[in-house]
Amino acid sequence: MNSRGGQVEGGDPDGESLPALLRSWRRRTNPRGIPGLATSGRRGEGLTQRDVARLTGVSERWYGALERGTAAEYSADFLDRLSSALRLSPAERRALYLKAVGRLPALGPLPESGSTEEVDEGLLQQFLDNQVPAPAFATDLAWNVIGHNRPLLEWFPWATCRANQMRWSFLEPEAREQLVNWEQDWARPLLGQLRYERAHHPKNKALLKLERDILAGSSAARKMWDRREVVAHSHGALCRLRLPCHQGREVAVRIVALRPMRSDLLRVIVLMEDRREAGGA
Repeated sequence: MNSRGGQVEGGDPDGESLPALLRSWRRRTNPRGIPGLATSGRRGEGLTQRDVARLTGVSERWYGALERGTAAEYSADFLDRLSSALRLSPAERRALYLKAVGRLPALGPLPESGSTEEVDEGLLQQFLDNQVPAPAFATDLAWNVIGHNRPLLEWFPWATCRANQMRWSFLEPEAREQLVNWEQDWARPLLGQLRYERAHHPKNKALLKLERDILAGSSAARKMWDRREVVAHSHGALCRLRLPCHQGREVAVRIVALRPMRSDLLRVIVLMEDRREAGGA
């Protein structure tokens, strides 16, 4: 197999093949150490391809293609989530990048979005846990997920793996299936919020990189960006989800969006299920 993923089995001139490495890394990873994964009834050790797909927010077919050595433009965001899901060491993460896309990863796996030193992490986690059974999570200014409760992982298992809410929403194919009415209810409001934050933090390098990555990776985002919409927040929005954990049932949620009074570099989101709306769907 070459560094872009050609022949995958036997006689690899570049050393051990990516499929062999991925299978080994996957099988050594203990599913019992990963929140949100069902572990009862398992017959073998390690993660399945389906587990890895759920943790990284892609389809089982998409991940299976990577494990077969299929060449594709795998995004850095996806490869970083995969590195986290498989608990790869820094050296293994570099090997993954070289085998999958033919280059080394950036020095910083996640961009710095600004200081959050004023945030009490213990208090934040207690607040998120107190929202149970509603899924709740916190992101930094650049939409990197920095905290979550257990229900959030049941809905979005990928959130524990170097997740970025904005990048997943625009750059992963699963998002358009899981976020119902993707463009109107999810994508346009998110882009409007990104433009809002860029206006308020014009020198923030993480936000600038996020904007560039989203527009470079999504033609749909580029078209919507030209609308010049500005959205301050998502608080109160009624949206729908169609997630694997709900067995195909549409779930209506009311978004509760909060920010601590001591910092505008953090946002907290609670997804309150609206059963009246769900019943009318």
